[in-house]
Amino acid sequence: MKVLPKQDPINKFRNFNGHLTIIFFLVWLFVQCQPKEKNILHTSSILLDENSLFNFEDCVSAIEFIPLLAPKDSLINLSCRVHELVVNDKFYYASRCHNDLSIHSFDLAGNHLRSWNRKGDGPEEYPSLHGLMVENNEMYINTGRGTIVKYGLPAFEFKEQIDLGAFNFVPTVSFISPKRFLISSEPSGNERNKIFHDIQLEPKTSKTLPVASLPYSGELNPGLLAKMEGSHLLNYGLSDTIYHYHEDSTSIYATLDFGDKSINPVDFELEGGEFIEKVLLSQNYAFNTGHISISGGTLKLLAYGIQKNPDFNRDDLSTFPFYDVFIHPDTGMKKITKALMDVRNKSYSSDGYFYQVMQQEDWQRALDESYFGKHEKKLLKSIQRLSDEEDPIILKYKIAF
Repeated sequence: MKVLPKQDPINKFRNFNGHLTIIFFLVWLFVQCQPKEKNILHTSSILLDENSLFNFEDCVSAIEFIPLLAPKDSLINLSCRVHELVVNDKFYYASRCHNDLSIHSFDLAGNHLRSWNRKGDGPEEYPSLHGLMVENNEMYINTGRGTIVKYGLPAFEFKEQIDLGAFNFVPTVSFISPKRFLISSEPSGNERNKIFHDIQLEPKTSKTLPVASLPYSGELNPGLLAKMEGSHLLNYGLSDTIYHYHEDSTSIYATLDFGDKSINPVDFELEGGEFIEKVLLSQNYAFNTGHISISGGTLKLLAYGIQKNPDFNRDDLSTFPFYDVFIHPDTGMKKITKALMDVRNKSYSSDGYFYQVMQQEDWQRALDESYFGKHEKKLLKSIQRLSDEEDPIILKYKIAF
């Protein structure tokens, strides 16, 4: 009988430990190979109706009111219904009224830091302003004319003019890299048009995404973008689909369902006046306006007509039934609340918070309607800090689910 050599106990332990390592690796590999739980927005239609209505104060977990404090006795005019805002380590605010187009920076407490203006038709000026981007201490101004003008910060020295291509009107530009931008172009007429384009400057190429607008989309928003980590969400007026653009691929991110108030596809064949009367002014229909932003994983949309406004006045845009829609992508939970601002006012996002610019008429209406509920005292303190009551207040808030 052959006698096996006695094994060293240390070697036994080493062999056992090696077997455990292999077992753990196989278990880890098995888990990794299992199908992951998908984002619920990818797999089901999201019903948006009045059953998900909340008061604004019941939607938020944190809220601040930040007055933009222009220097006293200055000529800076910040009151404007049409404006642009960038939020990062500062606020960058641009008014598009009064034929001014000045750009101002404020710290995150609302104190004025600097102002710039190089409006004009010269080679180092911007002739119009339809959007701001700030990346790596450089400011990019979308002129809306198929060009971007880039300046260095904080001196605001001219860097270059970027040609995006032969587009009639470019309402929205989003930054991918210094040599690559995602844009939307305004659709023409009432035909379906492919409106989103990936522009690469070196080499100069343009890729049109397979997303077509609807007739009358341009009456609301011809194409808006929400930037995520390494990707973008795409939206446009009247669409029932939110798209996702990632690594040169376009897919469906979410499908919206407005139930019995959804627009009948045959209505898009109506003439313009008939369409507006039947779909918009009747308040019988609900739809996506095209506004979109995302922050801290929460998707925000602006919808119309979730519930009728009994005080609706077609001559007063503030009475139109606009609703802010918040959706949690992992659970599909929804919170819908009456929007304080209308379709002209975009929402901005940063670090888990949403931001909106409130002009005097906005916060005054909020006080008249007790819109902010238990948070109203914070707003009143913010109003008292304003240098001029016509200056705006930044609404900053986080959504609770």
